[in-house]
Amino acid sequence: MHPIFLKIGSFELASYGLMTALGYAAASLYLIPRLKKIGLDKDTFWNLIFIAFIGALAGSKLLYIIVSWPQLGATLAEKITNIVRDFRYGFVFFGGMIASVGALIYYIKKKKLPLLKTGDFLIVGLPLGHALGRIGCFLAGCCFGSPTTMPWGVRFTDPHSLVAPELLHVPLHPTQLYESAGNLILFVLLHYASKRPHKDGKILAQYITYYSIMRFIIEFFRGDYRGAYWLGLSPSQWIALAAAAASCWLWIRLKKDSTYAGK
Repeated sequence: MHPIFLKIGSFELASYGLMTALGYAAASLYLIPRLKKIGLDKDTFWNLIFIAFIGALAGSKLLYIIVSWPQLGATLAEKITNIVRDFRYGFVFFGGMIASVGALIYYIKKKKLPLLKTGDFLIVGLPLGHALGRIGCFLAGCCFGSPTTMPWGVRFTDPHSLVAPELLHVPLHPTQLYESAGNLILFVLLHYASKRPHKDGKILAQYITYYSIMRFIIEFFRGDYRGAYWLGLSPSQWIALAAAAASCWLWIRLKKDSTYAGK
């Protein structure tokens, strides 16, 4: 693929970073016209976006380091070198999601905003931005799939891509595109669901449920290092199961709650 989108002299613009930035921009541009509907001012909104960005960056990098620790080098010095050598790559989405959610909950409560209503508002933009980010993964060659004989298998040929060297020129499942397409479908579903009357928290519960199921399935087709498996499942699959359990708890709570939030 094309891990470097633009190169001028020694300056390189990574495709992954570009698509991630476009993802945040797309999600923000989608949400801004809807601020008045939930009574958010722009300063508070941009604070929420900034907190989500920093949380996603720190949390996803931290979880990557945790699950990839055995692969980062034989000595502590080698591990640290590999971590800081190229900070542009090496992130785990669930780590970023967990850190962002924790930071956002703290800020939302501090600002005395309605937690579930604000969560419903923000979550609709997430799969749109994530879909673009996964295209960045595809261009960079990270998060690649396992070898396949299916006709839509993709061969990565650029030696600078993040595909394992032994898998260059080998047809692989385009797992990045699977997840990108799944996120776009999820975005459309949440967009229309959010336009209908609903209880606060329902859109959030729908996202957690659908994304957890999608990610759990796609993990079976991944070919990159996924961390230590336990009972045949990757760390991300266990997190997906935990997220699905949390969404079940939220669905039960919503069913018991008689409070109804209309549009």
